[in-house]
Amino acid sequence: MTTRLSASAFAPFASDDLVYRVHAAGDSEDAWHAVFAQIRERFQVRWAALAQHDFVSRQGAALYAAPRDPGLCAALSDYASRNPWFLSSDAYRPGRVMAGEELLSNRDLVKTDFYHGLLLPHGLYHRLCGVVARRGELVYYVDLHRGPDDPRFGPREKTAFGSLLSHLALAVENRWRRWEADGLNTALKRIVDTHAHAAMLVDAKARMVFGNRGAQRICERGAGLRVDGGRIAAATAADDRIFQQAIASATHPNADEHTDATKVLSLSAPGGVQPMVVSIRPAGAAFCAELGEVRGLAIVSALNTRPEDDHVDCSFARQFGLSPAQARVNALIVTGHSIASVAHELHVSENTARSHLKQIFLKTDTHGQMELVHLHGRICLAI
Repeated sequence: MTTRLSASAFAPFASDDLVYRVHAAGDSEDAWHAVFAQIRERFQVRWAALAQHDFVSRQGAALYAAPRDPGLCAALSDYASRNPWFLSSDAYRPGRVMAGEELLSNRDLVKTDFYHGLLLPHGLYHRLCGVVARRGELVYYVDLHRGPDDPRFGPREKTAFGSLLSHLALAVENRWRRWEADGLNTALKRIVDTHAHAAMLVDAKARMVFGNRGAQRICERGAGLRVDGGRIAAATAADDRIFQQAIASATHPNADEHTDATKVLSLSAPGGVQPMVVSIRPAGAAFCAELGEVRGLAIVSALNTRPEDDHVDCSFARQFGLSPAQARVNALIVTGHSIASVAHELHVSENTARSHLKQIFLKTDTHGQMELVHLHGRICLAI
């Protein structure tokens, strides 16, 4: 028979290694299983598990357990709809600690299929349960189980378990928030990766925090932008001074309050037929764990990597009612092409290209190529 430990042996406290392990488990599956192995040892139980139960579907599953018994975990899922401890959802309030007999007497428990099919074959009988979290009719709980010859859980053990439960609940909530953030981060990166334009997120020192596939390609190609010592820089020294100033302006703490924080620059592309046109926009601020501080961020987007036909349906063309031909001319003009180059690319005469450009100037109320580029950079979300 198991000897009952004193309350002081059970009660977690601030420097307790178990409490530390609970909060340090993070996203590691093995670490969470190790936490429950230590809980099992601390409370001297035969099985300790974090599990879930859905009162609507009447399905359940063990998430982490000690010992890791595939047969027992499978039985818990198989018998979830017949688990007599889940006949009513009212008792399962977050933070509540309760013994099995508070929900169903042991006399009635031994009459159930659940007892004969799951508990008895695995040597389980006494139960102590703590509700970690609840989302609607889906409940997450911790179960501690002892055998029929082991002592039932006493008041001191319930108090100690309740103290530990608060740490478990906080750790699980934090894990879910990180899991949610990681999932959204991955999804958003995939969206940005499919974007035709080269786009990158940089800090005030022009270090790339994130870049899509297009950004990697243009930096490797040296088409106006390059990577220098881990920093994004313009290809020429003269352009780089202006480029770095624009990043500093966009990452300033008050950048969002200034309309002139967004810049559109034309950067020389050595060996290229046309310059690279980039926009630098404020992207707010984010905490950097590596630096231990909040840092300002900016979005650097380049125009040169997008197929011109895609510009026909861009927000700029739609806003100003540009015809398909005008949108194609506009796409080339804002990426640095001259009238002669536009005519060559679109297989039209220079007079035709110039006529389209005049119509674009009229529709957009601009009076020159650079003014058009700046307007496009402020309006078109694709830049």
